[in-house]
Amino acid sequence: MKRIRIGRLALVFALGIGCASAAELDDIRRLADDGNTVAALERLDERLGKDPNDVQALFLKGTLLLDMGRNAAARDTFSDMTRRFPRLPEGYNNLAVAYAADGDYEKARQALLAAAANAPDFPAVQVNLGDLYVKLAADAYRKALDMNPADEASKSRLLALEALFQTRK
Repeated sequence: MKRIRIGRLALVFALGIGCASAAELDDIRRLADDGNTVAALERLDERLGKDPNDVQALFLKGTLLLDMGRNAAARDTFSDMTRRFPRLPEGYNNLAVAYAADGDYEKARQALLAAAANAPDFPAVQVNLGDLYVKLAADAYRKALDMNPADEASKSRLLALEALFQTRK
């Protein structure tokens, strides 16, 4: 599944964030890009302490936590984002990524369905939902083959799904 990373300008215009605020977020992103993710998270926490409704900072914090492999903390952050900003699909989408990374595909599916319900015209959510269904289908075919290794139909379907994802890499 793909995480959504929004360019600074997209959210700046969409949310009406001022230039100073956007410049500060750019500085924080640079810190993270330079490998100083702990310092970047500290700055984000300071910023969120001053304005807990700063969706841009909340989103960036969640993506940094995902990058660090801190899925539980990322889930908490994106869950908070979906509660506060239920109309924004990015929080649900990245929440689904965190769930999927931990193998909780049902919760990932629920998060993506919530994103689709709140923003039906957001293509990344539909792509991730499709990818999730393909993953679930492949798992079902593998399970069928474990039960019946001679099942040629399941074998050919599984091979087709695996070939599909090999071409997308």
